[in-house]
Amino acid sequence: MQFLSREQVLGLAPDPAAAKVAQGQASPTMCTGLGHDEVAVWGECQGSGSSPYRCQAALADGAARCSCPSRKFPCKHALGLLLLLADGAVPAGTCPDWVTEWVAARAATRPAATSSESEPANPAAQQRRAASRERRVDDGAAELLRWLHDLARGGLAAAQAQPWTWWDRVARRMVDAQARRLAELAAAGGQRSDWPDRMLDQIGALYLMCEAWKRRDDLPAATAAAVRVRIGFITTSAEVLASGERVTDCWAVLSNRRADDGQLASLQQRLYGERTGAVVTYLAFAAGGQQLEPGLPPGTRSEATVALYPGTVPARVLIADRGTGPEPLGPLPGAACWDEALAAVAANLSVDPWADVLPVAVRGVTVIPADRGAASSPVRPWQLRDTAGRTVPVAGPPQVRWRLLSLSAGNPVDVAGEWDGFSFIPQAAGVAAHSGS
Repeated sequence: MQFLSREQVLGLAPDPAAAKVAQGQASPTMCTGLGHDEVAVWGECQGSGSSPYRCQAALADGAARCSCPSRKFPCKHALGLLLLLADGAVPAGTCPDWVTEWVAARAATRPAATSSESEPANPAAQQRRAASRERRVDDGAAELLRWLHDLARGGLAAAQAQPWTWWDRVARRMVDAQARRLAELAAAGGQRSDWPDRMLDQIGALYLMCEAWKRRDDLPAATAAAVRVRIGFITTSAEVLASGERVTDCWAVLSNRRADDGQLASLQQRLYGERTGAVVTYLAFAAGGQQLEPGLPPGTRSEATVALYPGTVPARVLIADRGTGPEPLGPLPGAACWDEALAAVAANLSVDPWADVLPVAVRGVTVIPADRGAASSPVRPWQLRDTAGRTVPVAGPPQVRWRLLSLSAGNPVDVAGEWDGFSFIPQAAGVAAHSGS
């Protein structure tokens, strides 16, 4: 079977520091009892203690377990083990009991989420709880509308001068996170010239949500479902696994974003279905040092069946069944031009106008660096120009833009990333495989 490459293994690292130290761990002298079969790879890795750490990793998704005390997942030992496997330095073998038990435990816990041994719910009680919740949301929407009217009367300049606590008091009373993003935009007022446009955009989105909630019975079903998700009505993962719509495809992983603030770790992946053309989002969260449920291996394409959450655009998914092992990603899929890509964005926004960022992939674009120009001339931002001559501005950290320029070497590149309504944020790129298309 085909194993993850070194690049794909390093893509699993929770941060650059873990990726760096893992490469030092990837030495046969650091591990004993190495072996792999069709399901897992294992070894006993030397650490700071007198006894080696028992470490194992699943080949299908890179999920790992190690007896070391590290709070990073995967830890350096698991990453080093996978790097050794990628280098061909791990022999085939028979699973030791401690690996067999782990593999069996993973297999046993996955389908458990689809079953429920609880007593059937009381329909009348469910209706009463739902009606009570909707009345509370009615009150919250009315309160938020009054606050938005006061905000508009005071003007954006006055709002920008308010301290963080002023915004936070409102955000704490509202389920939707857009109220808190208003505070972030206000705080950035001195750093970015477009903060009034972005703040007005967020205020308009909040107002639209309140009005949509009041008229929810008259909305198209998909938009009404999106409103409920944005307000905070939750569908559990067990419900999604049990009854969510399923899509089987070969999924290309176009982005892999990890975050960890010490209290909550998260993973977001954008997946592109090569047969269906569907673009979906995999999200996983873990609190208190728990291990994140892995997505699909980054930098690959994998056969899998996903279950869709209702009311999310693009659809949020759970991975219901992992099929055949991952293959190299190859050329990035994407639209032929910006007009085609942004038309797909518009289609998504027509269903869910509150989507802050939406996935976008375009083939054969040229990187145009910023031009400071003369002192009296406006600054031209970084741009990406498609084969039709259309350009869009590029956002993101400066190092990302320079890496993109370095990769292109002046030639067209295929890019995948996100559109936030103002600019494109690149997340993956490759030398164009469709130049001139």
